[in-house]
Amino acid sequence: MRIGVDAVPFAFERTGVARYLGSVLDEMLAVDPASEFLLYTPIPVSVPLRSGNWQLRLVPDRLALRPSVWVQTTLPGLLASDKVDAFWGQPTNLPLRPKHKCFQMLTVHDLVPYVVPDSMRFRSWLRMRIMLGLTARAADAVIADSWATAALARRYLGIDMERLHVVHAAAQGMFRPVPRDQARAALMDEFGLPRSYILFVSTIEPRKDHLTLLRAIARVPHAPLLVLAGGVGWRCNSILREIRVAEDAGRVKYVGRVDDDWLPALYSAATISVYPSVYEGFGLPVLEAMSCGCPVLCSDSSSLPEVGGDAACYFRTGDSEDLARRLTELLDDGDRLDAMSAAGLNQANRFSFRTAAEEILGIIRRGVAPSRRGPGR
Repeated sequence: MRIGVDAVPFAFERTGVARYLGSVLDEMLAVDPASEFLLYTPIPVSVPLRSGNWQLRLVPDRLALRPSVWVQTTLPGLLASDKVDAFWGQPTNLPLRPKHKCFQMLTVHDLVPYVVPDSMRFRSWLRMRIMLGLTARAADAVIADSWATAALARRYLGIDMERLHVVHAAAQGMFRPVPRDQARAALMDEFGLPRSYILFVSTIEPRKDHLTLLRAIARVPHAPLLVLAGGVGWRCNSILREIRVAEDAGRVKYVGRVDDDWLPALYSAATISVYPSVYEGFGLPVLEAMSCGCPVLCSDSSSLPEVGGDAACYFRTGDSEDLARRLTELLDDGDRLDAMSAAGLNQANRFSFRTAAEEILGIIRRGVAPSRRGPGR
């Protein structure tokens, strides 16, 4: 079987989609060594895959400079000439008019343009709003990262249940507990962090709701230092101002975007990880924290309860008073934090990229089989 894959996300290697795609593909290559994987892109990418039966098809086109245009104008011909049996696209990268019979599958990671449209730049919102619906309707199968996302896909995109599949994502293998003393020593040297701190890992942007967390911290005078890790997003100037005020008061330390290699130590040494996001398609940082044995307190929004299960503690989304109350309860109960740490490790083990790979390959095989039998067979 020859499987085509949208490799454009690898051009943005630090994004969640790129991590997801690389992790699932690695497992697919291991599970199905007989199949050939062709990775298509019009722009240079860094492919994070280990050995396996794959090759990169870098095919630029001067008449289709934007990847979204290239997918519609150039890619269909490539898939036909390569006689690809199935093509797997991410968010909106899927040919609307394929030139040959090919099983087309799309992964929908979230419905941000529909649920929280004001959290996006207008140009991005418009493109996603138009293309997500078109590509989802053109796909033979649509994969959602969570049941919460699947429900929204049915509601906003009109996808019928026969084409809709839920395949959970997982945390990468690098996310595992680091001995606390070792992690603390390394973090003290690198970032000057104290022994006890609260952690929030996220890009700074309105949807992640840093302001609710900052207001909650102000209500908990005895709370340890709040450490914020993540790059600068958009519409964040007012958020950054509030962060600086809290830094000047000694309540917050913003360490900026950190290399992935540091994240397991940051999670492992934290007293608790807080994730107040207003909306998530999956909520990978919750799972990453749990995989490192870090207790998690997060909003009760969208897919987060699905990911955190009974192992996490929840507060009402956007409610700083409720967050402060929950935070106070947990900080005053060391035994409960220890229990949450152990439960989080068990919860994280329920999610696996190997399982995701097997499920996606099953969807592809079932989709390709009818065309391989041919008419009358």
